[in-house]
Amino acid sequence: MNPDDLSPVGKKFFSKVEFDNNEQLHMEVRKDPFGLFLIYLGGAVATLTIFGLLVLGGAAFDTGDVGDGVGLDGGSLRALIIGVGFFLTIFSVVITAVAAFLYTNNVVLITSEKITQQLYLSLFNRKISQLSIADVQDVTVRQQGIFAHIFDYGTLTIETAGEQSNYTFTFTPKPYETAKALVGSHEADVSRHGN
Repeated sequence: MNPDDLSPVGKKFFSKVEFDNNEQLHMEVRKDPFGLFLIYLGGAVATLTIFGLLVLGGAAFDTGDVGDGVGLDGGSLRALIIGVGFFLTIFSVVITAVAAFLYTNNVVLITSEKITQQLYLSLFNRKISQLSIADVQDVTVRQQGIFAHIFDYGTLTIETAGEQSNYTFTFTPKPYETAKALVGSHEADVSRHGN
């Protein structure tokens, strides 16, 4: 694989990674689009729920009894609820956009020498990990649920030698192909350099 063939996110991440002249780029792994669909679906449900509560709240103002117990007339209370509802709607849209950004910017690059992972934990908390391909002990794929099987995504776990923590990458598209590429890179490294 040529670095020019990477996605825009992959290219941006690749510029931060040490890459030797004799090193070959094998694969870029990005999260499956189904996970992004779930993020947008959750955001849409939250926004529509807020909107529905505003409509129901507006219907309560028509009775004329709302606001008597708190010392507000119906118009003031209606304005307050609409203002809070508008804020919550904007908040829901922003949270959905941030979650989508974080999700789409997670990437794993597999080369002949190493595995490099960029993981966004929050907007201002990014973790970049590099693991020598020789340190790979085991690669596990877990597909749970009907959607994981229908859309062919899963959780890829790379177990490492030593004290390093395992690498886990959720919503990996075609996880068995990715696992096969990782094991192939590891075996090629072992045959080149020995155990």
